[in-house]
Amino acid sequence: MKKIITTLALLACAAGAAQAQSNSIGITAGYGRTSLTGKNSNYNAKTHSAYQAGLMADVYVGEVVSFHPELLYTLQYYDATEGSSSSLAALSRDVSYINVPLLARYHADGLFFEAGPEVNFALAAKNEAGNDVKSDVSPVALDYVVGLGYQLSSGPSIGIRYDGGFTNTYKDTAANGLGNGKLKNSTFWLNLGYSFGGTGR
Repeated sequence: MKKIITTLALLACAAGAAQAQSNSIGITAGYGRTSLTGKNSNYNAKTHSAYQAGLMADVYVGEVVSFHPELLYTLQYYDATEGSSSSLAALSRDVSYINVPLLARYHADGLFFEAGPEVNFALAAKNEAGNDVKSDVSPVALDYVVGLGYQLSSGPSIGIRYDGGFTNTYKDTAANGLGNGKLKNSTFWLNLGYSFGGTGR
């Protein structure tokens, strides 16, 4: 919880800096297709829908380069494809996160390219039977993000990005063998945003 509070404070400072420098803050939402990568005989991943929404900021550190932090609430469903209905219920996971991407953006006449790390804090997890299985999930996970998109001088933006895991989604001690095989997040996102107070860079 202290890590989450610290991260929120850092994002708030970044947003304040964005306002002070007449850059931009905004809102964003995304739809994703998510799965897990890794080798696990107990779990064959199936691609499933994911959703996220939250806040973003752009703080320019040069004429065409900006620091782009986001604070996102994300819901991801990790689905399995083999086994009996009871085993699928035990293996599948519905996980909610607070995601904090800390990205660098390169801007070129409306187009932008982005990359950077993302820290994910697990809030809750349930299996398909509705049981609380948060104890299976890594409480903090580190991902990497790469993407591209188009941003008007102020107002709407659209982007696509890939979010891949550096660290395992599940603890080594996770039940049902989920801790085996080093399963990591793999998600493609389509994001829409709206920025306020842009400078027209």
